[in-house]
Amino acid sequence: MRYGLRGTTLEKVGEIAGVSKGVVLHHFKDKSSLLEAVIRRTNGMLSTSLVELYRHAETPYERLWAIIIANFHESIFNQAVCQAWVSLMAEVPHNRECQRVQIANYARVASNFAHELKSFVPRDEARIIARQLNLLIDGIWVRVGSRVEPLDGARAIGDLEYELMKFLPTDDASLGHHRAAREKIENVARIALGTRAFLENSMAR
Repeated sequence: MRYGLRGTTLEKVGEIAGVSKGVVLHHFKDKSSLLEAVIRRTNGMLSTSLVELYRHAETPYERLWAIIIANFHESIFNQAVCQAWVSLMAEVPHNRECQRVQIANYARVASNFAHELKSFVPRDEARIIARQLNLLIDGIWVRVGSRVEPLDGARAIGDLEYELMKFLPTDDASLGHHRAAREKIENVARIALGTRAFLENSMAR
């Protein structure tokens, strides 16, 4: 976040952490290993957030909104984190292990979406919609991280909702279920994901 990927060195990492470069090298043999660890950690924080929201989600509507809200909660979705993420993603094509980690993450998000969307549309269509939502999430993160457009979590969630409603039933009853599910999961996220204990636990993992 401070220097960008190119400007980040193991020496600077040590300075910020208050340790020597030797201590950093003890945990990460090179900058590439550090990059992989950071990507694993950011993906892990997202997974931990989703698992926490799932604990309170009781219907397909609520589980679907848990996936969306987990990707845009303020604990992981803000300009500084998005900026760092864009720098990291620029290096992924040159790092085979990072590619593997990121491909697995994309597959997990798409699978989560597809599993819940099957409650609303046929299986094959669910996979297509899941891919579209996955692409939109990435696009929003890139725009915010590149400082192309300032977006907060609420607006990002609104963008996902706009796209999602193009594919799902929009009768009054269905829309009512979506509104109630979004409101519930947003309230859960505000309480559960914002606590110091949760943040410390997710970072420790």
